[in-house]
Amino acid sequence: MGKTSDKAQAYVDTAKVMEWEDLDALWGKIKSGITDGSDDGKALEHLVVRGFEKSGMNAEYPYEVPPGGKPVEQIDGIVYHHGLAFLVECKDKDSNDVSVIAKMRHQLDRRPPTAFGCIFVAGTFTLPALLLTDMTPPQRILLWQQGDIEMALRDRNFVDVLVNKYRDLCRFGMTDYSPFYRMLEVT
Repeated sequence: MGKTSDKAQAYVDTAKVMEWEDLDALWGKIKSGITDGSDDGKALEHLVVRGFEKSGMNAEYPYEVPPGGKPVEQIDGIVYHHGLAFLVECKDKDSNDVSVIAKMRHQLDRRPPTAFGCIFVAGTFTLPALLLTDMTPPQRILLWQQGDIEMALRDRNFVDVLVNKYRDLCRFGMTDYSPFYRMLEVT
C-alpha cells in the first residue's frame, strides 16, 4: 500500500482524537465557512467518518484508488454496518447538483451490489439532483443534508440516522428527500 502524505495523515490523526464536543465545534466552523486551514471539504469528510467511528462503526478515512499508484478516484471514506459497506462522499457547498450524484453512481458501479453510497452536504441538494437519485435504478444512494448531520451530532449517533435512511430506501424505493416521499403516509 502506498504511503499516505504527511498532510493527509495529520488530518486523520487530528480526527481520530476528536470527541463529540470537538465534532460539534467543527460542524459550526464548517457551516460558517471557517475551517482553520483545512483543504476544501476535508473538514466535513473527517467529521463524518469520525462521527460514524464514535457511533461504534468500523470506518476508514479518505483514501485514493489505487493505493500508492496514480489516483483514478478519491474516496472520502467508507463505513461498514452489518455486512453492508457505505461509501462516503462529502460536499460543503450550499447547493449540490447532479454532478455529485453522478459521481457516486459511477463509484458504486465499480463495486459489489451490496455497497451503498452516502452523500453528505453542508447545504442542500438541487431538485434535479433529488430527481436523478430517485429515478435512476438501482437505488443505492442515501442523501444527508444539514439537518441529518445536526440530528446525528445532537443524538451522538450516526448509526441510527443511517439505518433509518436505509430502511426508508428499502421500504419506499426512494430517498427521504424525494419530492414524492412527503406524499407517502410515513409512520
